Amino acid sequence: MNESYWIESSEGKRFEKLNSDIKTDCLIVGGGMAGITCLYLLVSAGLEAVLIDADRTGYGCSGRNTGKITAQHGLVYYDIESQFDLERARQYYEINYKALELMETLIARYNIQCDFQRVAACVYTQDEGYADKIRQEYETYMKLELDCSLEKEIPIPIRVKNALVLNNQAQVNPKKYIDALAEEAVRQGGAIYEDTRIVDLQPGERCILKTGDKKTIDAGRVVIATHFPCYDGMGFYFARLKPLRTYAVMAKYVESFPECHFISAEEPTRSLRYVHEAGSLLIVGESHKVGHQNKDCYLELKKFGNEVFGIEDYQYQWSAQDYEPPRKIPYVGYLTKDTPNIYVATGFNKWGISGGTAAGMVISNMILNGSSPYEKLYSHSALKDIASSTFVTENADVTAQLVSGKLKSGDTELPESAGIGRVVNLGGKRCGYYKDEEGNEHILDITCTHMGCELKWNELEASWDCPCHGSRFDYKGNVLEGPACLPLNRHDEEKNRINPQIR
Repeated sequence: MNESYWIESSEGKRFEKLNSDIKTDCLIVGGGMAGITCLYLLVSAGLEAVLIDADRTGYGCSGRNTGKITAQHGLVYYDIESQFDLERARQYYEINYKALELMETLIARYNIQCDFQRVAACVYTQDEGYADKIRQEYETYMKLELDCSLEKEIPIPIRVKNALVLNNQAQVNPKKYIDALAEEAVRQGGAIYEDTRIVDLQPGERCILKTGDKKTIDAGRVVIATHFPCYDGMGFYFARLKPLRTYAVMAKYVESFPECHFISAEEPTRSLRYVHEAGSLLIVGESHKVGHQNKDCYLELKKFGNEVFGIEDYQYQWSAQDYEPPRKIPYVGYLTKDTPNIYVATGFNKWGISGGTAAGMVISNMILNGSSPYEKLYSHSALKDIASSTFVTENADVTAQLVSGKLKSGDTELPESAGIGRVVNLGGKRCGYYKDEEGNEHILDITCTHMGCELKWNELEASWDCPCHGSRFDYKGNVLEGPACLPLNRHDEEKNRINPQIR
């Protein structure tokens, strides 16, 4: 049941693994919304480009999100105006709305059957404390001359204190869209390789990358669109991004639903939209930092669905991972000022459909034309990010997790039942233990291969999760989420190799 409806709804074309050394003008690492958009725009302009993905294209967050295409990203515009200026808020709206328009254009051009619909977007609050925040956001909307309205009621059975509606947004089946665009990019001369994980990157006038299967890629330019950068380049992204997991449940819903999608301003988040092709309601929320789960998040969403909409049976449930930047604007552009041929797209703050498409547009412009009018929008000051309260809080938590994890010794008795993961002590060594349904035991070194933090067991998803920077591994030790790029060793093998790829 823990599979995304979007992924089940679209098989997509399979692409082969990279089985030989290659050389290319441009290499894109990561087959999500940002990577596939960038590949398409580059090859359609005549540039040689190759895309690789550690798993399958569209199988990460891009195939596990809400399917909302919108420039309304919760409450962001007042904050951007306050921290930067109104012009940067205007640019943020412009590029995200242009991303929507590009998707709409491509869907029409290639007749992509992906349940695309124009709808309104609404952020609401039931908390009196957020009513003024929504009013502030509305005032910034008015300065930007957006098509919006401030409401005291919304057309779903939720009583609100304030609601802000932004008209003329959209929604889509993201996996069907990505699958079709990937095939079109290949048809126009691009190449895609799946099951190809990068484990090393050497920067230079031409970048040399190594895969887990010891294949070499020689690339003039590299676009890192791996959700969390697989190579840091002394950009310290691992210290600037907060890894979050968010949960989704989906159920048949026969009642009428307005042509609008909704999200609460306050926590715990409740994000709602109707999936017309499935006749179902999608409910998303319950975000928490990776490795900090303390309740059954699926159950909480189902309780909400039952109390508000009378839903009792759910067909799908899944989770996704995203990264929150300190000041709500993603990192898009050059990886660092010292790497003019390496680009990054990350930190979409759970708005990766419009944000990832916008990133692909901006980076392809930088590659093809030497610049983009939106470079300034995304050019964060590392000093200001590091001085932010978010940065200080998150990195204090990383330090605490790193130290406390090393001090915990683990249980001395192994669990007898299958399906239970536990930290155990074997011969004085802290290990991760899991017995699968066939009775096979999987005992791993659970020191994260990114920067050496100690992993925690995620009972909901049967995975070992890093509470520091968000890496995740399955119970066999395979990497599920970066920034880690190396698997976990068995407890009776040599210690895990720590490979942060910082330099």
